Amino acid sequence: MRNVCLRVLMFATAILTALPGYSEQLLDRIVAVANEDVVTANELARRTAMVRQQYQNNPQVLPPADQLRRQILDAMILERLQLQLARSINLNVTDSQVNQAINNLARQQNMTLEQFVNALQNSGDDYASVRQQIRNEITIGQVRRQFVGRNINVSDGEVDRYLRTLSGQSLQETRFELLYRRFDLEDREIAETLKAQLDSGASLADDDQSRNLGPRQVDELPSIFRTVVPVLDQGESVLIEQGGALHLAQLADKVERQAVQVRQYRIRHILIQPNAILNDEQAQALLNELRQQIEQGADMAELANQYTDDLGTRGTGGDLGWRQADEFASNFAQQVRSMPEGEVSPVFQTNFGFHILRQEGERTEDIALDVLRDQVRDTLGERKYNESLQRWLVELRAQSFVEVRL
Repeated sequence: MRNVCLRVLMFATAILTALPGYSEQLLDRIVAVANEDVVTANELARRTAMVRQQYQNNPQVLPPADQLRRQILDAMILERLQLQLARSINLNVTDSQVNQAINNLARQQNMTLEQFVNALQNSGDDYASVRQQIRNEITIGQVRRQFVGRNINVSDGEVDRYLRTLSGQSLQETRFELLYRRFDLEDREIAETLKAQLDSGASLADDDQSRNLGPRQVDELPSIFRTVVPVLDQGESVLIEQGGALHLAQLADKVERQAVQVRQYRIRHILIQPNAILNDEQAQALLNELRQQIEQGADMAELANQYTDDLGTRGTGGDLGWRQADEFASNFAQQVRSMPEGEVSPVFQTNFGFHILRQEGERTEDIALDVLRDQVRDTLGERKYNESLQRWLVELRAQSFVEVRL
Protein backbone atom coordinates (compact mmCIF):
# COMPACT_ATOMS: atom_id res chain seq x y z
CA MET A 1 0.00 0.00 0.00
CA ARG A 2 2.88 2.39 0.81
CA ASN A 3 4.40 1.75 -2.61
CA VAL A 4 1.09 2.53 -4.32
CA CYS A 5 0.67 5.77 -2.38
CA LEU A 6 4.24 6.77 -3.16
CA ARG A 7 3.75 6.18 -6.89
CA VAL A 8 0.52 8.22 -6.82
CA LEU A 9 2.30 11.06 -5.05
CA MET A 10 5.18 10.97 -7.52
CA PHE A 11 2.78 10.88 -10.48
CA ALA A 12 0.73 13.81 -9.16
CA THR A 13 3.87 15.82 -8.50
CA ALA A 14 5.14 15.19 -12.02
CA ILE A 15 1.85 16.35 -13.57
CA LEU A 16 1.56 19.51 -11.45
CA THR A 17 5.15 20.59 -11.93
CA ALA A 18 4.70 20.18 -15.70
CA LEU A 19 1.85 22.71 -15.84
CA PRO A 20 2.82 26.05 -17.46
CA GLY A 21 3.80 28.68 -14.93
CA TYR A 22 3.59 26.33 -12.00
CA SER A 23 5.90 27.59 -9.21
CA GLU A 24 8.01 25.35 -7.01
CA GLN A 25 7.22 27.78 -4.23
CA LEU A 26 3.53 26.78 -4.38
CA LEU A 27 4.13 23.03 -4.25
CA ASP A 28 6.99 21.19 -2.65
CA ARG A 29 8.68 18.75 -4.97
CA ILE A 30 10.58 15.51 -4.56
CA VAL A 31 14.35 15.82 -5.05
CA ALA A 32 15.31 12.26 -4.09
CA VAL A 33 13.78 8.86 -3.52
CA ALA A 34 15.40 6.50 -1.02
CA ASN A 35 13.61 3.16 -1.11
CA GLU A 36 10.12 4.02 0.19
CA ASP A 37 11.02 7.49 1.50
CA VAL A 38 11.44 10.79 -0.27
CA VAL A 39 13.40 13.97 0.33
CA THR A 40 11.63 17.16 -0.67
CA ALA A 41 13.03 20.44 -1.93
CA ASN A 42 11.84 22.27 1.17
CA GLU A 43 13.57 19.76 3.45
CA LEU A 44 16.76 20.14 1.46
CA ALA A 45 16.50 23.94 1.57
CA ARG A 46 16.06 23.92 5.35
CA ARG A 47 19.00 21.59 5.89
CA THR A 48 21.17 23.68 3.55
CA ALA A 49 20.25 26.83 5.46
CA MET A 50 21.23 25.10 8.73
CA VAL A 51 24.63 24.19 7.30
CA ARG A 52 25.23 27.72 6.04
CA GLN A 53 24.27 29.03 9.49
CA GLN A 54 26.76 26.66 11.12
CA TYR A 55 29.56 27.89 8.85
CA GLN A 56 28.53 31.54 8.75
CA ASN A 57 31.87 32.63 10.22
CA ASN A 58 33.79 30.49 7.70
CA PRO A 59 31.66 30.46 4.54
CA GLN A 60 34.74 30.19 2.31
CA VAL A 61 35.25 26.55 3.27
CA LEU A 62 31.90 25.49 1.79
CA PRO A 63 31.73 24.24 -1.79
CA PRO A 64 29.76 26.10 -4.51
CA ALA A 65 26.00 26.19 -3.98
CA ASP A 66 25.08 23.39 -6.41
CA GLN A 67 27.76 21.10 -5.06
CA LEU A 68 26.77 21.88 -1.47
CA ARG A 69 23.13 21.02 -2.15
CA ARG A 70 24.08 17.71 -3.74
CA GLN A 71 26.40 16.79 -0.90
CA ILE A 72 23.78 17.63 1.74
CA LEU A 73 21.21 15.65 -0.22
CA ASP A 74 23.52 12.62 -0.23
CA ALA A 75 23.81 12.90 3.56
CA MET A 76 20.02 13.13 3.91
CA ILE A 77 19.55 10.04 1.73
CA LEU A 78 21.93 8.08 3.93
CA GLU A 79 20.07 9.34 6.99
CA ARG A 80 16.74 8.14 5.52
CA LEU A 81 18.17 4.69 4.78
CA GLN A 82 19.38 4.26 8.35
CA LEU A 83 16.04 5.38 9.80
CA GLN A 84 14.32 2.85 7.56
CA LEU A 85 16.47 0.12 9.07
CA ALA A 86 15.38 1.29 12.52
CA ARG A 87 11.72 0.95 11.55
CA SER A 88 12.32 -2.48 10.02
CA ILE A 89 13.59 -3.83 13.36
CA ASN A 90 11.01 -1.88 15.43
CA LEU A 91 13.70 0.22 17.07
CA ASN A 92 12.01 3.05 18.96
CA VAL A 93 13.63 5.90 20.88
CA THR A 94 11.60 6.92 23.91
CA ASP A 95 10.69 10.46 24.94
CA SER A 96 12.74 10.00 28.10
CA GLN A 97 15.85 9.25 26.02
CA VAL A 98 15.27 12.42 23.98
CA ASN A 99 14.64 14.43 27.15
CA GLN A 100 17.87 13.14 28.68
CA ALA A 101 19.84 14.07 25.55
CA ILE A 102 18.36 17.58 25.52
CA ASN A 103 19.08 18.04 29.23
CA ASN A 104 22.67 16.94 28.61
CA LEU A 105 22.99 19.50 25.80
CA ALA A 106 21.63 22.21 28.09
CA ARG A 107 24.09 21.31 30.88
CA GLN A 108 26.98 21.29 28.43
CA GLN A 109 26.04 24.88 27.53
CA ASN A 110 25.70 25.79 31.24
CA MET A 111 21.97 26.44 30.75
CA THR A 112 18.76 25.26 32.32
CA LEU A 113 16.35 23.43 30.05
CA GLU A 114 14.15 26.54 29.87
CA GLN A 115 17.12 28.72 28.92
CA PHE A 116 18.17 26.19 26.28
CA VAL A 117 14.71 26.12 24.70
CA ASN A 118 14.53 29.92 24.74
CA ALA A 119 17.95 30.13 23.10
CA LEU A 120 16.77 27.79 20.33
CA GLN A 121 13.66 29.82 19.71
CA ASN A 122 15.56 33.12 19.76
CA SER A 123 17.91 31.75 17.08
CA GLY A 124 14.93 30.89 14.90
CA ASP A 125 14.97 27.12 15.51
CA ASP A 126 11.75 25.25 16.11
CA TYR A 127 11.96 23.23 19.35
CA ALA A 128 9.81 20.41 17.98
CA SER A 129 12.07 20.11 14.93
CA VAL A 130 15.16 20.05 17.15
CA ARG A 131 13.62 17.29 19.26
CA GLN A 132 12.91 15.26 16.14
CA GLN A 133 16.44 15.74 14.84
CA ILE A 134 17.86 14.61 18.19
CA ARG A 135 15.53 11.60 18.13
CA ASN A 136 16.80 10.76 14.65
CA GLU A 137 20.44 11.06 15.72
CA ILE A 138 19.88 8.76 18.71
CA THR A 139 18.05 6.32 16.46
CA ILE A 140 20.83 6.29 13.89
CA GLY A 141 23.39 5.75 16.64
CA GLN A 142 21.45 2.73 17.89
CA VAL A 143 21.06 1.35 14.36
CA ARG A 144 24.82 1.59 13.86
CA ARG A 145 25.43 -0.24 17.11
CA GLN A 146 22.98 -2.94 16.04
CA PHE A 147 24.40 -3.48 12.57
CA VAL A 148 28.05 -2.54 13.10
CA GLY A 149 28.90 -2.37 16.77
CA ARG A 150 27.61 -5.82 17.67
CA ASN A 151 30.04 -7.34 15.19
CA ILE A 152 33.05 -5.61 16.72
CA ASN A 153 35.06 -7.89 18.94
CA VAL A 154 38.61 -7.53 20.18
CA SER A 155 40.01 -10.88 21.27
CA ASP A 156 42.58 -11.49 23.96
CA GLY A 157 44.91 -12.58 21.17
CA GLU A 158 44.60 -9.20 19.44
CA VAL A 159 45.36 -7.42 22.72
CA ASP A 160 48.35 -9.72 23.22
CA ARG A 161 49.60 -9.03 19.70
CA TYR A 162 49.34 -5.28 20.22
CA LEU A 163 51.17 -5.53 23.52
CA ARG A 164 53.98 -7.38 21.70
CA THR A 165 54.44 -4.50 19.26
CA LEU A 166 56.93 -1.71 19.86
CA SER A 167 54.19 0.56 21.20
CA GLY A 168 52.75 -2.15 23.42
CA GLN A 169 56.10 -3.16 24.87
CA SER A 170 56.92 0.48 25.56
CA LEU A 171 53.68 0.80 27.49
CA GLN A 172 54.49 -2.24 29.62
CA GLU A 173 58.13 -1.31 30.16
CA THR A 174 59.00 -4.95 29.40
CA ARG A 175 62.70 -5.77 29.68
CA PHE A 176 64.33 -8.30 27.34
CA GLU A 177 67.56 -10.13 28.08
CA LEU A 178 69.28 -11.10 24.81
CA LEU A 179 72.20 -13.43 24.18
CA TYR A 180 74.07 -12.32 21.06
CA ARG A 181 76.81 -13.42 18.67
CA ARG A 182 77.99 -11.82 15.42
CA PHE A 183 79.24 -13.82 12.39
CA ASP A 184 80.98 -12.81 9.19
CA LEU A 185 79.08 -13.76 6.03
CA GLU A 186 81.57 -16.48 5.14
CA ASP A 187 80.68 -18.19 8.44
CA ARG A 188 77.01 -18.63 7.44
CA GLU A 189 77.17 -22.43 7.74
CA ILE A 190 78.51 -22.18 11.30
CA ALA A 191 75.82 -19.61 12.23
CA GLU A 192 72.99 -21.72 10.78
CA THR A 193 74.27 -24.85 12.51
CA LEU A 194 74.37 -23.05 15.84
CA LYS A 195 70.88 -21.67 15.33
CA ALA A 196 69.57 -25.17 14.65
CA GLN A 197 71.10 -26.27 17.97
CA LEU A 198 69.38 -23.36 19.74
CA ASP A 199 66.08 -24.32 18.14
CA SER A 200 66.57 -27.78 19.60
CA GLY A 201 66.91 -26.45 23.14
CA ALA A 202 70.53 -25.38 23.47
CA SER A 203 71.48 -22.09 25.09
CA LEU A 204 73.64 -19.45 23.41
CA ALA A 205 75.06 -18.78 26.88
CA ASP A 206 77.11 -21.98 26.47
CA ASP A 207 78.87 -20.49 23.42
CA ASP A 208 82.15 -18.89 24.48
CA GLN A 209 81.97 -16.21 21.78
CA SER A 210 78.48 -14.97 22.66
CA ARG A 211 77.69 -12.18 25.06
CA ASN A 212 74.76 -11.20 27.21
CA LEU A 213 73.37 -7.77 26.32
CA GLY A 214 71.62 -7.51 29.69
CA PRO A 215 67.98 -6.56 30.42
CA ARG A 216 66.85 -3.77 28.11
CA GLN A 217 63.58 -2.12 27.20
CA VAL A 218 62.55 -2.54 23.59
CA ASP A 219 63.76 0.89 22.49
CA GLU A 220 67.18 0.14 24.01
CA LEU A 221 67.71 -3.03 21.96
CA PRO A 222 69.90 -3.01 18.84
CA SER A 223 67.73 -1.63 16.06
CA ILE A 224 67.81 -4.82 13.98
CA PHE A 225 66.05 -6.74 16.79
CA ARG A 226 63.42 -4.20 17.93
CA THR A 227 60.57 -5.44 15.77
CA VAL A 228 61.26 -9.17 16.13
CA VAL A 229 62.24 -9.59 19.79
CA PRO A 230 58.83 -8.62 21.25
CA VAL A 231 57.23 -11.61 19.48
CA LEU A 232 59.87 -14.16 20.52
CA ASP A 233 59.17 -16.75 23.20
CA GLN A 234 61.75 -17.32 25.89
CA GLY A 235 64.57 -19.47 24.49
CA GLU A 236 63.63 -18.71 20.88
CA SER A 237 66.36 -17.46 18.54
CA VAL A 238 66.63 -15.38 15.38
CA LEU A 239 69.33 -15.03 12.71
CA ILE A 240 69.38 -11.78 10.74
CA GLU A 241 71.68 -10.68 7.92
CA GLN A 242 72.40 -6.96 7.90
CA GLY A 243 75.32 -4.62 7.34
CA GLY A 244 77.55 -7.27 5.78
CA ALA A 245 77.26 -9.60 8.77
CA LEU A 246 75.04 -12.23 10.39
CA HIS A 247 73.50 -11.45 13.77
CA LEU A 248 72.33 -14.33 15.98
CA ALA A 249 70.28 -13.60 19.10
CA GLN A 250 68.40 -15.72 21.61
CA LEU A 251 65.83 -14.42 24.09
CA ALA A 252 67.16 -15.52 27.47
CA ASP A 253 64.54 -13.82 29.64
CA LYS A 254 61.62 -11.42 29.49
CA VAL A 255 60.43 -9.51 32.54
CA GLU A 256 57.13 -7.63 32.59
CA ARG A 257 56.23 -5.25 35.38
CA GLN A 258 53.01 -5.96 37.26
CA ALA A 259 52.30 -2.26 37.27
CA VAL A 260 53.61 0.25 34.80
CA GLN A 261 54.36 3.91 34.80
CA VAL A 262 52.79 5.67 31.86
CA ARG A 263 53.08 9.18 30.52
CA GLN A 264 49.66 10.78 30.15
CA TYR A 265 48.65 13.95 28.35
CA ARG A 266 45.62 16.22 28.71
CA ILE A 267 44.48 16.82 25.14
CA ARG A 268 41.88 19.09 23.56
CA HIS A 269 41.19 18.62 19.86
CA ILE A 270 38.92 19.45 16.97
CA LEU A 271 38.15 16.77 14.38
CA ILE A 272 36.73 17.56 10.93
CA GLN A 273 35.80 14.53 8.86
CA PRO A 274 35.51 14.88 5.10
CA ASN A 275 31.92 14.05 4.30
CA ALA A 276 29.02 14.86 2.00
CA ILE A 277 29.53 18.59 2.66
CA LEU A 278 33.29 19.07 2.98
CA ASN A 279 35.96 17.37 0.89
CA ASP A 280 39.56 16.94 2.08
CA GLU A 281 40.72 20.39 0.99
CA GLN A 282 37.70 22.13 2.52
CA ALA A 283 38.07 20.23 5.79
CA GLN A 284 41.72 21.30 6.02
CA ALA A 285 40.83 24.89 5.11
CA LEU A 286 38.23 25.01 7.88
CA LEU A 287 40.70 23.72 10.46
CA ASN A 288 43.36 26.19 9.36
CA GLU A 289 40.82 28.98 9.80
CA LEU A 290 39.84 27.70 13.25
CA ARG A 291 43.50 27.39 14.22
CA GLN A 292 44.09 31.00 13.20
CA GLN A 293 41.08 32.12 15.26
CA ILE A 294 42.43 30.26 18.32
CA GLU A 295 45.86 31.88 17.93
CA GLN A 296 44.11 35.24 17.78
CA GLY A 297 42.36 34.56 21.10
CA ALA A 298 39.24 32.58 20.25
CA ASP A 299 38.16 29.94 22.77
CA MET A 300 39.17 26.52 21.43
CA ALA A 301 36.54 24.78 23.57
CA GLU A 302 33.74 26.89 22.10
CA LEU A 303 34.96 26.24 18.56
CA ALA A 304 35.20 22.51 19.29
CA ASN A 305 31.61 22.43 20.54
CA GLN A 306 30.49 24.15 17.36
CA TYR A 307 32.56 22.38 14.72
CA THR A 308 34.06 19.08 15.89
CA ASP A 309 32.86 15.83 14.34
CA ASP A 310 34.00 13.88 17.40
CA LEU A 311 30.61 13.28 19.02
CA GLY A 312 32.29 11.97 22.16
CA THR A 313 33.86 15.36 22.92
CA ARG A 314 31.29 17.71 21.39
CA GLY A 315 29.81 19.60 24.33
CA THR A 316 32.95 19.11 26.42
CA GLY A 317 35.05 21.49 24.36
CA GLY A 318 36.94 18.74 22.55
CA ASP A 319 38.48 17.55 25.82
CA LEU A 320 39.87 14.00 25.53
CA GLY A 321 40.90 13.91 29.19
CA TRP A 322 44.10 12.30 30.42
CA ARG A 323 45.26 9.70 27.90
CA GLN A 324 48.43 7.90 26.86
CA ALA A 325 49.75 8.91 23.47
CA ASP A 326 49.77 5.28 22.32
CA GLU A 327 46.00 5.07 22.73
CA PHE A 328 45.68 7.23 19.62
CA ALA A 329 46.40 6.62 15.95
CA SER A 330 50.11 6.89 15.19
CA ASN A 331 49.94 10.35 13.54
CA PHE A 332 47.86 11.68 16.42
CA ALA A 333 50.24 10.17 18.99
CA GLN A 334 53.20 11.77 17.22
CA GLN A 335 51.60 15.21 17.44
CA VAL A 336 50.71 14.67 21.11
CA ARG A 337 54.32 13.90 22.00
CA SER A 338 55.82 16.68 19.89
CA MET A 339 53.63 19.64 20.87
CA PRO A 340 54.79 21.92 23.71
CA GLU A 341 52.16 22.53 26.34
CA GLY A 342 49.68 25.25 25.38
CA GLU A 343 50.48 25.35 21.66
CA VAL A 344 48.04 24.38 18.91
CA SER A 345 49.28 21.80 16.43
CA PRO A 346 49.29 22.25 12.66
CA VAL A 347 46.47 20.55 10.78
CA PHE A 348 47.23 16.84 10.40
CA GLN A 349 45.42 13.76 9.15
CA THR A 350 44.60 10.36 10.61
CA ASN A 351 42.28 7.64 9.36
CA PHE A 352 39.48 9.39 11.30
CA GLY A 353 39.83 12.70 9.44
CA PHE A 354 41.71 15.97 9.97
CA HIS A 355 42.66 17.35 13.39
CA ILE A 356 44.16 20.14 15.35
CA LEU A 357 45.06 19.57 18.99
CA ARG A 358 46.42 21.38 22.00
CA GLN A 359 48.41 19.65 24.73
CA GLU A 360 47.17 21.11 28.02
CA GLY A 361 49.07 19.06 30.58
CA GLU A 362 51.44 16.15 31.15
CA ARG A 363 51.86 13.69 34.03
CA THR A 364 53.19 10.25 34.99
CA GLU A 365 50.79 7.67 36.41
CA ASP A 366 51.09 4.11 37.73
CA ILE A 367 48.50 1.72 36.31
CA ALA A 368 47.95 -2.02 36.66
CA LEU A 369 48.45 -4.29 33.66
CA ASP A 370 44.78 -5.34 33.60
CA VAL A 371 43.82 -1.67 33.31
CA LEU A 372 46.33 -1.30 30.50
CA ARG A 373 44.82 -4.29 28.68
CA ASP A 374 41.34 -2.76 28.96
CA GLN A 375 42.62 0.50 27.50
CA VAL A 376 44.23 -1.34 24.58
CA ARG A 377 41.02 -3.31 24.00
CA ASP A 378 38.97 -0.08 23.90
CA THR A 379 41.41 1.57 21.51
CA LEU A 380 41.47 -1.39 19.12
CA GLY A 381 37.68 -1.66 19.29
CA GLU A 382 37.22 1.99 18.38
CA ARG A 383 39.52 1.63 15.37
CA LYS A 384 37.66 -1.46 14.19
CA TYR A 385 34.27 0.21 14.62
CA ASN A 386 35.16 3.29 12.58
CA GLU A 387 36.64 1.22 9.77
CA SER A 388 33.61 -1.10 9.69
CA LEU A 389 31.14 1.80 9.85
CA GLN A 390 32.50 3.41 6.70
CA ARG A 391 32.30 0.12 4.79
CA TRP A 392 28.77 -0.52 6.07
CA LEU A 393 27.50 2.90 4.96
CA VAL A 394 28.85 2.35 1.45
CA GLU A 395 27.22 -1.07 1.30
CA LEU A 396 23.91 0.25 2.66
CA ARG A 397 23.57 2.79 -0.12
CA ALA A 398 24.70 0.33 -2.79
CA GLN A 399 22.03 -2.17 -1.71
CA SER A 400 19.21 0.42 -1.71
CA PHE A 401 17.08 2.00 -4.43
CA VAL A 402 18.16 5.64 -4.67
CA GLU A 403 17.05 8.14 -7.29
CA VAL A 404 18.25 11.75 -7.27
CA ARG A 405 16.14 14.38 -9.04
CA LEU A 406 18.08 17.62 -8.60
